[in-house]
Formats: sequence, structure tokens, C-alpha cells
Amino acid sequence: MNHTDTASTLSIKTEKGLLSKKELLEIFVHHRVDSPFPGDWESIFKGSGYEFWALRELERTDPFKNIDWKATAKTGKYYVREYLAESYFNLMILYDISPSVSFGRKELLQANIAASLAYTAAVSNDGCGLITFADRVISYIPPKMGWSHFMEIITAIAQAKPVDCQRTNISHALDKLVNELPESLTFILSDFLYPFESDYSFQRTTHGASKHEVKAFQILEEFEMTLPPASTGLITLYDYESGQSVLLDLSKWQNYNQEMRNRLEGIRHQLTKAGIDLLLLTPADDFRLKIKAFMQRPM
Repeated sequence: MNHTDTASTLSIKTEKGLLSKKELLEIFVHHRVDSPFPGDWESIFKGSGYEFWALRELERTDPFKNIDWKATAKTGKYYVREYLAESYFNLMILYDISPSVSFGRKELLQANIAASLAYTAAVSNDGCGLITFADRVISYIPPKMGWSHFMEIITAIAQAKPVDCQRTNISHALDKLVNELPESLTFILSDFLYPFESDYSFQRTTHGASKHEVKAFQILEEFEMTLPPASTGLITLYDYESGQSVLLDLSKWQNYNQEMRNRLEGIRHQLTKAGIDLLLLTPADDFRLKIKAFMQRPM
């Protein structure tokens, strides 16, 4: 399997919606061409590290903290310092396979995103690894380069199935990442509908940064976040993890929407405290564009 064969292999959406995990696997096995793949994704991961690369003139979107004042003083023009990631890449994917992820189209969206990230690493000749988790680490594929390893990642994503657990716990996956793996750019794919707990900080400081830079993609169905205004009637909600059912009065849609806003903001706050940037994605989004914009925004 080579670069030219795979450069146009992944269709993110079809007329029916997101590609199924079975279709994802078939695409990469049989080199079927459905639509252009966003091959320029490899560029969005550059510049996250701390190795000096070059000077260039200031652009409107550049933060002032990146200005090189010595070069500016010498030339009279504003210059910024560009950096390349010195320890990347390994690109690590932490992939939630707890029962709640099977709700709606969340699992398929996660699979599409994970396959895209793994492909990007392969195109860039960077290592990629995968940790699947629920209430514990379920499986682990260490980071390596190459197309055969890429196929191993894709197969694991396509064949992953939600596992029974009473409560999702990401801490075990983070333990493995921090204690056993080399420097990485890590993406967590999860719905985060559970208390987020981390003993680690991935914050950047004046003395450098954690050896892992961690980003989180929160995958949710739109109707998990908000109920339509003026809803009426009763519906039964089933908790995939606890196995309990709750009767929801839709006429209280305002209370539900406010509670979910508070809950989502709480999750974002906890992740931010741990130094993890969060992007919320739904199946209605063009995740290629949203992720690219997310990664290219000023730090």
C-alpha cells in the first residue's frame, strides 16, 4: 500500500451519512476511491513543539507573544519565530469504546475521525498508536510508522466494539500514555459524559511543556445537547452504562437544555484545568474543516 494509492481513499460522508466502520475497513483494504481525502491535514500538526525553525513577517492572525524583538529592532519590520515539533510525531489516539459511545452515530463519527488521524500520520511518515478504553485500558497498539502498521490501526478501529462497564474512566488510559509512551501529540475521542479525572497536567509553562500535547474531541449527537423548544410528551431515556431508565418530561425542555449547558461547560473547565484543549463535534459537522480550524488557531 503506497501513498499515491491511498491519497484519495476516504470519503468522510456519503449521501447516507457517515461511513460505517465496515466500509472504512473495506476502503483501505481494497483502495476504493470515493472522494478526495484532506491530504493537507499533515500541515495542521506542525508548529506545536518548541524547536526553532525560521523567522517570517508578522501576519494579522499571529499572537504578539511570538514576535522576535531582536529581528524586529534590526529590520524595522515585525517578525515572528516559527517552531516545529521536535519530539513529534508520534500521534496517539485514545479511543473511547464505553457503551454510551454506541448511542446514535457517535461511534461512526469517532471511527471516521480516528481513521483520518491515522492516515495523516502515515502520509507524514510519523508514528501512530491507539489506546482503546472504557473503565480500563481495553487494547493498546504502540506507535509505529508505515502502511502495514496503518492497516493494523484501521482494522482495530473498524473491529472495535463497545464493552460493558458501569462507569467510563479515562485515568487508566492517561496513566499508560504518560508513563509508558514517548512524546506525542495525543487526541482523545470520547463523548465525555462522565466525570473527567486526571492526575496529570498537560499545561505549557515558562519552563517548557509536558512531553505529551493532548487535545480532546468530544463526540455528541445534537439531540443529546438540546431538546427542541416547546417540546411536549414523555420519553424514556436509557443509560447505556448503568442500565437504568429514566422518564423524561419533554415539557421541561428548558431545564434539560440548561442542565446540559452547565454539564458541558463543566467538562470543558475540567479539561482546560488539565491543559487539554477541547473541540465539540457532532455528525452534522464537517469535521475536517472544524479540526483544521481548531488546530490552526493561535495558541
